[in-house]
Amino acid sequence: MTDDVDAVVIGSGPNGLVAAALLARAGWSVTVLERNAAAGGAVRSEALTQPGYVHDTYSAFYGLLHASPVFADLELGRRVQWARHDVPVSAVIDPDTAGLCHRDADRTAAGLAAFDALDGPAWLDLHHWWAQVGSRFLRVALSPLPSAGPGLRLLRTAGARGMLELAKTQLEPIEAFVRNDFRSPAARALVAAGISHTDLGVDATGSTPPALILVMLAQQVGMPVPVGGAGRLTDALVGAVEEAGGTVRVNAEVTRVVVERGRATAVVTADGTTVGARRAVLADTGPARLFSGLVGDDHLPPSYLAQLRRFRYGTGIFKLDLALDGAVPWQADGLDACGVVHVVGDLDAMARSAFESRRGLLPAEPLLVVGQQSVADPTRAPAGGHTLWVETHVPPVPVGDGAGLIRAGSWPQVCDAFLDRVLERLERHAPGLRGRIVGTAVRTPPDLEAENPNLVGGDLGAGSVAIDQQLVFRPVAGWFRYDTPIKGLYLCSASAHPGGGVHGMVGHNCAHRVLTRARLHRT
Repeated sequence: MTDDVDAVVIGSGPNGLVAAALLARAGWSVTVLERNAAAGGAVRSEALTQPGYVHDTYSAFYGLLHASPVFADLELGRRVQWARHDVPVSAVIDPDTAGLCHRDADRTAAGLAAFDALDGPAWLDLHHWWAQVGSRFLRVALSPLPSAGPGLRLLRTAGARGMLELAKTQLEPIEAFVRNDFRSPAARALVAAGISHTDLGVDATGSTPPALILVMLAQQVGMPVPVGGAGRLTDALVGAVEEAGGTVRVNAEVTRVVVERGRATAVVTADGTTVGARRAVLADTGPARLFSGLVGDDHLPPSYLAQLRRFRYGTGIFKLDLALDGAVPWQADGLDACGVVHVVGDLDAMARSAFESRRGLLPAEPLLVVGQQSVADPTRAPAGGHTLWVETHVPPVPVGDGAGLIRAGSWPQVCDAFLDRVLERLERHAPGLRGRIVGTAVRTPPDLEAENPNLVGGDLGAGSVAIDQQLVFRPVAGWFRYDTPIKGLYLCSASAHPGGGVHGMVGHNCAHRVLTRARLHRT
């Protein structure tokens, strides 16, 4: 069978769906092809544990999306009902001590001032900088490169000296940043805790931007969750595609991109269907899967292939979902109202854990990112029950144990022992938690990659956050504007600029690039 459309989108992750919606709105005929039985990529929700409990399968909190132009462009405030927590994020130093970010900045500052009188004003200074400069920097970072308009607005706001200070901050390790500006361990951990969502340590060059973006967005917009589960966001994106006239097909795995005379002209699915692409093929896939698996290396110049081999993925994710018959019995005050609890310890503990994961060791004290969606959204669990969403960075292939207690082996061999370590760490901060567990679902890095080939090695970010893997270097130096060496073939996954996180801007930027190219071609 053959079907011809203006554009084919491979993969229905948020970037693919955003790109499809924008192309369809421009009057193009668009078909999205998804290998799995449900659309959404890493934005899904399922009953993973017990009936009545709704768990976010991968991503869960969408502050970055709310700060993205995609949010307004696709009217996601109207299409999705959002829930928010009184305390968006926190960082736990020890069982009794946590730094809290409240929805009100003055209240956050007052809480941090209780640890050290200077930390309250320091927080307000940081929040003021974010409102004036940082949020404009984020807009630049999300825009296609070079971003003349957003860049000029940032320059006018920050000034020449401010731009130099900003450039230094972008290269600075978050550890150095917080030690300079904050005094108490709780305040330092709160500002730095966002780095636990990446493959970087607090001592890594370039670790300040991702950490500041997460914590300042938490202060600005909170950590919103879709009422009813992350799948509601996917439903909204699919709805935007279909309302504009596009089509989303599931159970339609693309096995080959057809290249004729150096141009992508069609795709072939596993059942033999050929879908012709009159104008473009957009791939919401990892670059290795796209070129080695779907296109073939023989269609690419050797220089491009050589650079592509230097694209690095980050550490993997160990994902734990718990169904509880009651609230988490946190020992530290304020955590019961928190959306995302970072169980991280102090800066030294954060550095050790990240180092161990990067070196192939199971971390002795894993940095736990704990999501409590059901606190703000009671539809996630039966009356009185709660869900708990836990992720921690681990090596994709473990070669040893940071504590020297777990015998070396593959993930199936070490999974149960590492699960016990995670639960023990949670239990120390929430005594009695294990007695409230009524359902458990665990997924290791190989499990995540098997479910979604884009999650190579269990990396939810689709590539390292290291500075040499960002901006003009992502995914290949010089190929940062979504084009590929094959005419009509574009990369619109999180492996392209501006990278991971559910913001939809890779798809947004790529769609505009495709439309611009089409207009220039007509001219």
